[in-house]
Amino acid sequence: MHLLQAGVCLFGLGMLVRLPASGEPASVVAPVECDSLVRTRNSDPLRYRQRGDRCEGVYGENVSGSSVLRVASLVESVETFDDSSSLPLRIEWTSPRGEAVMVRAAAIRAGLYYRMETARPIAATHYAWPSDVRRALRIGRADLGLTGSTTTALGGTNQEVLVPLRVSQRRPPVHSTSYRLTLLPSVGLSEVYVTVASTRPDGKPARYLQRDEKLGYGFYPAERAIDVRLPSLTERGVYFVGISATREGGGGATRNFLLYHAGGAPVSPP
Repeated sequence: MHLLQAGVCLFGLGMLVRLPASGEPASVVAPVECDSLVRTRNSDPLRYRQRGDRCEGVYGENVSGSSVLRVASLVESVETFDDSSSLPLRIEWTSPRGEAVMVRAAAIRAGLYYRMETARPIAATHYAWPSDVRRALRIGRADLGLTGSTTTALGGTNQEVLVPLRVSQRRPPVHSTSYRLTLLPSVGLSEVYVTVASTRPDGKPARYLQRDEKLGYGFYPAERAIDVRLPSLTERGVYFVGISATREGGGGATRNFLLYHAGGAPVSPP
């Protein structure tokens, strides 16, 4: 009786767990913790949720965040990808010591409430981003901001560092030493100032490449992306970027972050 019961139990387990055939890799996607504070409509097939190795989709307009001055994107180059193509986007990066990188994307188009983040930091140097959700929403290059972040030791403490991304679809990725930064303010601004400096071992500014340089665009409405071309970097290492702004009607806003420049020969991005 004991042997018969054991056989029945094993048969039941076999019905629940599919063992891979010889030489066939197991295709089990572990559940991840997508942001539970994101409000979605359960009936929407494009809602924000886990999709394989990433969390992606649209969400309610009241969860976009409260930062006055958000770093929406930091890229080395982005190919003008086709929003109707089924080809995935290839996202590449170089981190300071080969640390794993978290990749995030968020809409910068007014009225589009969308985000994507990889389920966990990626230990490789690239990520193939499926196109299914972007195609359905007809999201193109101008609609998205992309960031990659890692944690590295600076001065004995772990600090967040942004790594510029190289994004391509049909052509090889392009390397550059001049990065494109996109800011997204939640309020109207009257002026924006940019500081860039090399850093000491603790991540504090050392030598300034530019300091409080005014953009001078003259028009910075709320929820409108602000494109900034950072100065060309030469020496490999971590750099300090400081953004300060004056708000319409008075007051100010600041946003500072660290970025990693991997070096290499400059090539003009497309």
